[in-house]
Amino acid sequence: MKSHTLAHAEAKIMKLFPLVLPAILALGALAAPAQQYSLVGQWRGVSNGITLTVVIQPNGRYSQLAQSRAITTQQSGPYWFVAPNTIIFSVTNWAPKTMPVYHPTGTVGGYYTNERMAKPPDVIDSYVFNGPNTITLTDQTYHVSITMTRVP
Repeated sequence: MKSHTLAHAEAKIMKLFPLVLPAILALGALAAPAQQYSLVGQWRGVSNGITLTVVIQPNGRYSQLAQSRAITTQQSGPYWFVAPNTIIFSVTNWAPKTMPVYHPTGTVGGYYTNERMAKPPDVIDSYVFNGPNTITLTDQTYHVSITMTRVP
């Protein structure tokens, strides 16, 4: 049989319980060590001689510029998050749309034609922040990573 004092203490705790649990959860969230950074902004990185610049806008759109010595390509479209630390970049516009292709004829000579470039594939990247201004993107299809720095 419970003492009157113990029963009274239990009753007080149960009465306060609807307030205590949210307070514990809120304080735990404040004390959580993980800090969330934003992907919104301009990012730049270099991989295999290609400079990649990606602009991620807060409206759910992105644009990308890839530059090498030989060619510059662009792509843009919507992006969305599909899992924690995973983003999909969907390509809806790209350039160049055509590319000159040389067709040799015989042993000497030939001619160029402009041939249509296929739409680049959509990209699924996982990402890890290395700090507020550095991120590593890893392509989930080809398992290639690039570390990018936020451009002010």
